[in-house]
Amino acid sequence: MRDSLYGLLCALLLGLGHMCMFTGYDTQSFIVEPVLHSVHDRQPGIINAHGGYYGQAVCMVTYTFANLAVPWALGLLGSKLSLVFGSSLFTLYLLSFLYVHYIPYYLTAALMGIGFSLYYAGSSCYLTEHSSRSTIEMHSAFSWAVANMCMIVGGVVMLFTIQPSVDPLTLTSSIAMNKTMPDRDYREFGDLEIRLMYGAFAVVSFISNLIFAFIPSQTVENSLAQITKREERFGFCEQMKKMFTALTDRRMIQMAPVFCFVSSSTCFWIYVYPTTLTFTKSLSTHVYLPAYYAITLGFGDGLMGFTIMFISKRIPNFAQMPTLIIGALLHMTALLLVLLSTPAWSTNTPNDDFTLWLEPSVEMSLLIAFIFGLADNCINTSRTVLSALCMPDQRAQVFSISKFYQSLTAGVLMFLTPWMSVPMYFVLLGANCITSLVMYRRVASETRKVERKV
Repeated sequence: MRDSLYGLLCALLLGLGHMCMFTGYDTQSFIVEPVLHSVHDRQPGIINAHGGYYGQAVCMVTYTFANLAVPWALGLLGSKLSLVFGSSLFTLYLLSFLYVHYIPYYLTAALMGIGFSLYYAGSSCYLTEHSSRSTIEMHSAFSWAVANMCMIVGGVVMLFTIQPSVDPLTLTSSIAMNKTMPDRDYREFGDLEIRLMYGAFAVVSFISNLIFAFIPSQTVENSLAQITKREERFGFCEQMKKMFTALTDRRMIQMAPVFCFVSSSTCFWIYVYPTTLTFTKSLSTHVYLPAYYAITLGFGDGLMGFTIMFISKRIPNFAQMPTLIIGALLHMTALLLVLLSTPAWSTNTPNDDFTLWLEPSVEMSLLIAFIFGLADNCINTSRTVLSALCMPDQRAQVFSISKFYQSLTAGVLMFLTPWMSVPMYFVLLGANCITSLVMYRRVASETRKVERKV
């Protein structure tokens, strides 16, 4: 098989594995806060009322510190085994929802932080092993587009596992029928429904474990990354020195706002805004809205991915600064619509408060989801491409540093979200977005200058 087709096949399989793994994780992230809020209301001693946010914060704390050691682990395991072990911890986390309790929940959330670091380091390394300088932009956009079909698959799974709306007055016979309670201002999730959803998510996640176990490992000719021989690999202490050297490099310091923006923007569309759809009273009666949100966001993400792949074949460096600018504009447009159409404190409290201008509606929520999907692919593709090119002799460290900043940002945000409103997020993300554009342009320009000299 020709290297071009083989590399594209590897990118496809990487995207499919990512799709199956995040079908469960990303989709459940839309509802994990209201799900655990519902469990807490029935049995307060089982889980904290904001366990959804706190669980993600715990995950991100372990993820942050695991990123410091993951280049060493990647050297021992290789990209393929890192994908297998990392994805397996995601499956374990989803299984913990079959019988919710704070001990297995927080334990598997912490382990999933390690899984995050292994998976993302492995996937970034695998992509560069199977891409050349001329194909990295196309492979990155293509793999990310396929991967984010997980939103569509996850939304379909939710459609088949969410129980339909019922008259609240008939609900007293069974909580498991799960509809808004007569004395509630938000949608209630029953135990049976939780087990159906998370059981289905765990099955799909297990498929990703199988894909990564059998994914091809042979690299392409002229790949961006070369597999290091075992006898030439650095020990733990040497790897940590390389990690801290890269962490203090001027280019990595300049890229820090970009990495933080990738994380903060993702946290908003995957955790915060979907929670407002359940905690806003006028929208909580639409029990299938989280599923439609996931499907619409996935469609936008995939559409933009294939668009970037097509244009990148014709316009050099399109997947860098031009793509980030497009993503930033789209993301701020979606954020503005959220600001105008969402009660300020629906981020953490069930309410029926007024909005700034627009009334909450299903149509507006789906429009916002579509724009978020378009923006997400732009932001992630531009980050991945520049991370692969800016420090070619330290790619493993660069990818780990990017995840270090992302997980640190997400951990802080998840701890603070119970006290943050929609306007606070708008100001924070707006400032982060502007800083990211300025810093990204500097690093991208410097990288192109270096490439022209080579």
